Parts: sequence; C-alpha cells; structure tokens
Amino acid sequence: MRFGAFWQVPGFVGSSVPRRHWETIEQIALADKLGFETAWLAESVFFPGRPLSNPLMVASAAAQHAPQIRFGTLAAQFPLHHPIHMATQAATCDILTNGRLDLCLGGRWGSPAGQAFGQASDTSGEESRGRVAEGIELLKAAWTQERANFKGEFWGMNDLLVMPKPQQQPYPPLLLAANSDETFPYAANLGLGVIGTTLSQPMPRMIDRLREFDEAKPDGGSVHSQPFHVNISFFVAETREKAHSLMARNWRDEDVVNTVPDATASAVGTSRHSFTSGVGGWATWNFQDALKYSIYDDPNGCAERLRKLGEALPGMAQCILEFNRRGRLTNDEVKESMQLFADAVMPELR
Repeated sequence: MRFGAFWQVPGFVGSSVPRRHWETIEQIALADKLGFETAWLAESVFFPGRPLSNPLMVASAAAQHAPQIRFGTLAAQFPLHHPIHMATQAATCDILTNGRLDLCLGGRWGSPAGQAFGQASDTSGEESRGRVAEGIELLKAAWTQERANFKGEFWGMNDLLVMPKPQQQPYPPLLLAANSDETFPYAANLGLGVIGTTLSQPMPRMIDRLREFDEAKPDGGSVHSQPFHVNISFFVAETREKAHSLMARNWRDEDVVNTVPDATASAVGTSRHSFTSGVGGWATWNFQDALKYSIYDDPNGCAERLRKLGEALPGMAQCILEFNRRGRLTNDEVKESMQLFADAVMPELR
C-alpha cells in the first residue's frame, strides 16, 4: 500500500501564522524521510483557522527541504484562478520541485469563495462543469503548444506565448477532488485521476465510486494515467485510548454546525450540510460520528483498518492520511504519530 500525507491546516493553531507554515514544511520534510509518497496541500482561501491559501508556493518552499517526496494540491481551487494563471503558476512549481507536482483541481464556479472574486452566485452546475472541462483543455494547450491557440465558450488564446512550461512532459498529472457522486465518473470521462475522501464518501459507498470511476474511463485508461486516491482522517498513538484522547481535540462539540442549508462554516459562505451520498457533511459531526469514518487507533488497530480498506478498494493507488484535521495537535504530537506510523504500521502493509 502506498501512502501520502495531507495538510489542510498548516501547523498548530497555537502558533503564529508564519510559524504554522514552517511547521508544515517541517512535517513534510519528516514525511520525505519516512517514505511517504506524496505531500498534499490544500488551498483554503477565506476559511477561519486554515490560512493555507497558496499550496503551490508552500510546495516550492518545502521541496528545498524534502528532496524525494512528490507534491500535490488537494485541491487547487480552479475557479479562483484564470486557467492561464494556473498554468504558469503550476509550471513554476513543477520546475522548483524538479518535476514532482501532481495538480489536483477542485471548487465550483459561483461558490461563496468565487463570489468574492466577482463570480455570479447563480452560476449553474452545468456551467461550472463546463468551465472545468474547458479550463483543463486550456491548461494542456498552454503547456504543450509553443504558442498557444485555443477558442472556447469561456476563454480563448490566440498565438499566445505562455511561459514557463512545466518540467514534466507533456505536463504534470491532473486529478479532480471529488465529494459528490457524479464527480467520480465526470473526472474519469475527462481522462483525469480522482481523489475521494471517506469524510464525504464513507465505506462502503467508496466501493461504488471506484466502480463508477473505472467504468467511465475512456478506452485505455489505467491506474497509472488515471489514479484513484482516497483521503482519510488518521492518527496513530501507542494506545487506542491515547489516539482518541488526542484526536478528540479536533472534533469538539462547539465545532458542530447546524444541518440547515445556511449553516455557517466559513467567513464567506455556507457549509455543505449534506452530500449526494446522504451522509451529513463532516462539519456536522461530533467525535463519535468522526470515529465511524476515520482511523484513530494503536499501531495494530491502524494496520488492520488500513489493510481492510486496501482489500475493499483494490484499485486504490494511494491512501492519503491527514494527521491533524483542525490543527489542534502540536507540531511534536503530529511528528511523533508520523514516526510511529512509519516504524510500526507501514512495515505491516508492505
């Protein structure tokens, strides 16, 4: 089983915001030494307590301290960037990481965050998906054509010299972040990989999503060109009791929001109170709910749960572990869990 690690919240909330970014880089450098395959970084514009708004820049900085690990965005918020801007920024990051970037895109045009950038609140889902598909084609044109030419419904380029080009040829791996059911086959149809999370698609529903993703791949699609990754909230400690005690900090009762559609979860908009899976959004869960869909245990318990996950999802290319969902564990506590995972859990799954 192959593993990545995910940082949605940089560092420990008790630190200063600058220090929190450096704590994240310290943890990525440790992940590099421990044998994690990829370090995934969120783009969390406007979310209180989550000041990680530039994952490509953090990845470029972390790469100077972590020479082996690949870097991924989970997810770069595509609607907050013009596709040409995304093309040049991602290409620059790919160069500065020496060709170690996986670009996972997410977000919806017209979302509350998008509205802060002037997007219409009534943008339809059909238009949003159309913009994603067209934007991806524009990215590819900018990266592969010496002088890019593209004409679409939403954007166009005419003999435009877009520099720099990415180091990876023809371009970095492209994926979509998926919460809703329909995003999995949509990504497959576009020829992209996908990243799902058990916080919105808990088992056994993720099995259905993997099947639908595989069935929707164009002819010739493979796990290598279109990987299926799964993200899970995770923590390992010497005992189950200690793991639960520490992770309970990240699922306080006061964090639980209402299940009504306008439940506030960010500074600019609303919580997604339910998913098409029928599972309430993770912002509505208390700690006991979180335990159903997360893995917080001792080494033996974590190894067993991960083994079962791998057996149920044989097409899973990478299991992406998030050690500190709301950033309430200290830098040392997170690094100790990462080290214990590498020492006592990872060898059991190789």
